Parts: sequence; C-alpha cells; structure tokens
Amino acid sequence: MEVVNARAALLSNYEVLQLLKEHEAEQLVHAKAAFAVKKEHGTDLNAALPTDEVIENLRTVEFEAIEYLSAPFQPTAQQSAEGILKLVRSLAPESLTKAEKLQIANLAPTEPIELYVIVEELEERMLDKMDDILQRVKDSLDDSANANADGAPRVVTEAELATLAMDIDGNDGWDKDGNDDEPEYVDDEGAFEGDLDLDDD
Repeated sequence: MEVVNARAALLSNYEVLQLLKEHEAEQLVHAKAAFAVKKEHGTDLNAALPTDEVIENLRTVEFEAIEYLSAPFQPTAQQSAEGILKLVRSLAPESLTKAEKLQIANLAPTEPIELYVIVEELEERMLDKMDDILQRVKDSLDDSANANADGAPRVVTEAELATLAMDIDGNDGWDKDGNDDEPEYVDDEGAFEGDLDLDDD
C-alpha cells in the first residue's frame, strides 16, 4: 500500500463520527444478512465471515471512537453539517491557519480562554475579533441545536457530508487562511530539519 496524498482532506470530529456511525450501520446490515443466509441454508459461513483479530481490533477502535466522540462533553452532539459549514465559511476571511479553523470546529470554544489555547499569538493577531469568533461558534451550535430540536438523532445524508468535505477541502473553507507559508515538514523532535548540528568535529 502506498500513500498517494497524505493530506487529501481535513476532517472534523463531527465528520469522523458520522462516517464511523455509517460504517457501523453497514457492518450491522452485513452481519444480519450473513446470519440470515447461514440460518436459512444451514451452512457454515464462518470461513466467509471476517473473524480475524485485526478486524476485531478495528471494531474495538471504532466503537471506542464513537463512544468518545458521542460523549456529552464533546460538541459533536450539538453540531450539524450545516452548522460546521456555516462556521467554516464565516471564519474564511480571518487570518487563521487551516489547523486553527479545524480546532475551532472540533472544540467549539465558547470562552476566551479556550480560544487562547487554539489560536497561536491570539493577542497579536486578532484580539479585537475574539468576541466575534466566539459568537460565530455559538451561532453555529445554536443553528445545530435548532436543527435537532425534536430530540431525535438527525441522520446526515451522504450529500451533506460531501458538501461539507468539498467546502473544507476546496477554496471556500480551510484554504482561505491567507497563510501559505506554513512549514511543509516539521521534525517531531522539536527542531526543523537542518537547524542544529550537534556533532563534535
């Protein structure tokens, strides 16, 4: 297997949760169908069913990710595809990096201290716009709450997810940051490649 494009898309926590729930529903349908065929024909279909340990580990990770992203302290319960799309579009004119926009969508900060943690050098870059950004986040959550006012879980269509992904990946979302000089490669050990030469010559 070869990674063709390592940064093909930025996905918000909400999108990841929706995709995992969709995958879980598909797995359930396939398992029910396989069980029905097995019961009807009385044949042993265990060889055809995925029982590999890797598949079980994947299911465990998916289940735990769904549980975490669905937790009451996560903003994903209050978000919708429309709300995130509205938020990302409203943040487009600001001088935020893609990563900062993604973290704002994921963490949905409602207090100034939360925004200080997300936006680097907030006081220097956009202190006067901080309240406006927080209000945009609150508005996006309010819109999402109104969309889910009946209390029933809202089903997100594939078209909505595709629209959100297109806006996030295209020029209408994350890419309008005015900051094209982001480093392409940063060494995980804290230094840029070639910065330090500690060899004793």
